[in-house]
Formats: sequence, structure tokens, C-alpha cells
Amino acid sequence: MAYGKIKADTLVYDNSGSDVEVTLSSLGNKVDAANPTFTGTVTIPTPAANDNTTKAASTAYVQTELGDYATLAGPALTGTTTAVNLTLSGNLQVNGTTTTVASSTMTVTDKNIEIAKGAANDAAADGAGITVDSGDGDKTWNWVDATNAWTSSEHIHLEDSKKFLAGTGTDLEIFHNGTNSRVANNTGELRVESDTIRFRDADAGDTYCNMIHDGTVELYHDNSKKIETTAAGVTVTGTVTDSLGDVRSIPKLTKSSNHTLVASDAGQCVFVNAAATVTVNDGVFSTGDAVTIVNHHTADITIAQDTGMVLYNSADAATGNRTLASRGMATIWFAANDTAYISGAGLS
Repeated sequence: MAYGKIKADTLVYDNSGSDVEVTLSSLGNKVDAANPTFTGTVTIPTPAANDNTTKAASTAYVQTELGDYATLAGPALTGTTTAVNLTLSGNLQVNGTTTTVASSTMTVTDKNIEIAKGAANDAAADGAGITVDSGDGDKTWNWVDATNAWTSSEHIHLEDSKKFLAGTGTDLEIFHNGTNSRVANNTGELRVESDTIRFRDADAGDTYCNMIHDGTVELYHDNSKKIETTAAGVTVTGTVTDSLGDVRSIPKLTKSSNHTLVASDAGQCVFVNAAATVTVNDGVFSTGDAVTIVNHHTADITIAQDTGMVLYNSADAATGNRTLASRGMATIWFAANDTAYISGAGLS
């Protein structure tokens, strides 16, 4: 048998009685059985209605420049299969354990990506999420069943003028605009400005409280400042009251008949405008309480020491009932709930 070379740039083959010309250059890299390269559109034809032929799973059909299907038959393809600008016009299913996408950019048109498909319940979906592979440690965003929450391994950073929202609508929001920050719900907000922390209405209207970097604290009522701390102390606008009334004045309690002192009389002035007796009972007042009595009547009145009560006259240390002359005034200070001292003008 002789061997030699044939020099030609075109081959002619018979296709059902018709000659078909094929350039040799077009056949140079058509198919490598170990590492096939597909340069056209991969198409698995739909069998005709009367075609009962079973195609082998290892058979692929490649539409080539030949104008027909070249068939790769034989063992299953292994190694690397390269597809250049490959388009699948139908559905794609990949079976196996690991699927790796090595492209630098992956674009998904679908609006929703399902993870842990088929998980029977939350526990079965535990750990599902996204992992960023990093040499400094993986960064994860996962569903954690134990806490019933999405969990991030890293910080969450919102750009300026973006909000973290919780609840429906604007129930709760955390916001930073590049200069100031705020935590707000639909009724009020905490605002952190360059040098001040403010509590105010959600619509940035009425102010409740300001805390300023120089140490000043301002308290407001109905958007009107009432208390302010300063280097010198505390400044109060308006009245200062406790359960007994204004602490900067002695409230007036007018009596036109006999009166037995009660605990709520502490800090008040019993203003008597009739011939009457004011009785001081045992066990009514606490240590430090004080009551002032004024006789506004034209005749004397009596301040009576009740049983169990010791009332010392600070002028002579005597105890017992006292007489308060017309227009006289006396103050009783309680050393204990059963012991008091009385002193004043017109007292005998």
C-alpha cells in the first residue's frame, strides 16, 4: 500500500446524491472527542410523532457549517467541554452534587431566586443563604432557625440618606443624612445632631428634651422650656410644685371652724378666720414636716396638743395646748410623728 499526500483546499462528499463541498479549513477544529468545542447552537431535536428511537444520553447534536447535524456518538463526554457563545433556547437541568459557575459576571433575569428548594420546614432550611468566600474569613447572610431570623456575620452599612425601616409604613426608622442622625417612629424621634441630642415629635415639631455637648440639659413642656441646667445650677421657668403645691411658696388653707391637722397640711399655711381650735394629732406627720398657722380672726384661737402628742413651746420648753393671739402666726416643726416644736409671734 502506498502512502502519500493529497494537496487540496476543498473536499466534496455525497449527500443523498448531491455533491457537497466543504473547505478543509472549516474542519480544522470541529470536534475533539475528549474536549469537544461547540461553536454554534446546541440543539436536541424534538422527535417526530412516529419516531420511537431512543437517543443515547451520551449523544449530542451540533449544528455546524455543514448545514446538517454532526453526531458525537460513543462514550459519555468527559474532560472540558467548551461552548463559545452558547445559547440554550429551552430549559436546563443540571444533576449532580456541585455546580460551579466560573464566569466573572452572572446576570439573572428572574426577579426571585429560590434557596433551599423543597425544605420541609424552617429547621430544614437552617443555614440557607449567601456566603462570600474570603481569605480573611467567610462573610455570610443566613437564615438561622434557632433565632428565627436572618443573621449577618458582618456589619450592615447604609449609605447617607438611606433608612433602615421596621414595621409597616414608618413605624420605626433609623436614618443618617450625612450630618445628623435620628431614630424615629410615628409618634416621636431621637435626633443626634452635631452637638445636641434631641427628643421631639416625629414631625420635628414640639421638643421634649435637649442634651447639649457643653453639659446643658433642657426639658420642655408643650414646646416651652421649663428646666435648664447651667454652670451655676438649675434654672426653672414657671412654678415648682410637689404633691403639696408650689415649693417656692406656702399654699394657703383657709379654715372657718375647728380643724384637726392631716398629713396633706404639711407645707401649707392654715389660715383661720374664726374662733376655732386647731388640733395636732399623734402619728400623722413625718419627721421634717412643717405646718404654719395664722390667726386671721379678731379673737384668740387654740392650738391643741392631742393625746400621745408632745408639743414643745420653743420659748420655754413647756408642753401642752397653746393660745395664738389675733393676727398671730406660729410654725410647727415635727421632730418625729409624736414630737413637735412650735414657735411664733402672739403665741402663749
